[in-house]
Amino acid sequence: MKIRLFAALLIAVAPVAARAADEENPYKKVKVGEFATYKMTTKVAGMAIEGTITQTISAKDDKEATLKVTGKVNGMDIPAQEQKIDLTKPYDPTKAAVPTGTDAKVEKLKEGKEKIKAGGKEYDCKWESYKVTGKTMGIEMSAEVKVWQAKDLPLQMVKMEMTAEAAGMKIEMEMELSETGHKAD
Repeated sequence: MKIRLFAALLIAVAPVAARAADEENPYKKVKVGEFATYKMTTKVAGMAIEGTITQTISAKDDKEATLKVTGKVNGMDIPAQEQKIDLTKPYDPTKAAVPTGTDAKVEKLKEGKEKIKAGGKEYDCKWESYKVTGKTMGIEMSAEVKVWQAKDLPLQMVKMEMTAEAAGMKIEMEMELSETGHKAD
């Protein structure tokens, strides 16, 4: 059941990498080794779960960038995942937000601007909110996600908040930037 719930949760969290579809693909500017680490807090079924998620550009050429996602939840490693990003097309967060084999709809709700302090720094951010509804692995879910992004960061996300319902459970998640930089090869 935990694996199924986690899969449903991934639908809602996927917009974390969201960028506006009307802008040029922001991944064209990234370099191999650039990373962002986020502190993650999740509340589900009366439990608080803490962890970290790190997104790293692990490969890049003129046509494709590879984003590797690793992390720890309650001190345990989570399986690494990779996402290939087509640099020849504008980045569409609504397509990136729906994993293969999932019946889900991502709808952009609102956007605005706000200053956010994270990781000891202040960022000028654009925020966007989304409603995600769908079904994955037989689990119906719905979520509202709000993402703050700063153009001056290579992996632009500064903060993400999500409230969701899946398998009859209410889930709250927050991710906030704690570190960003470039890993040496």
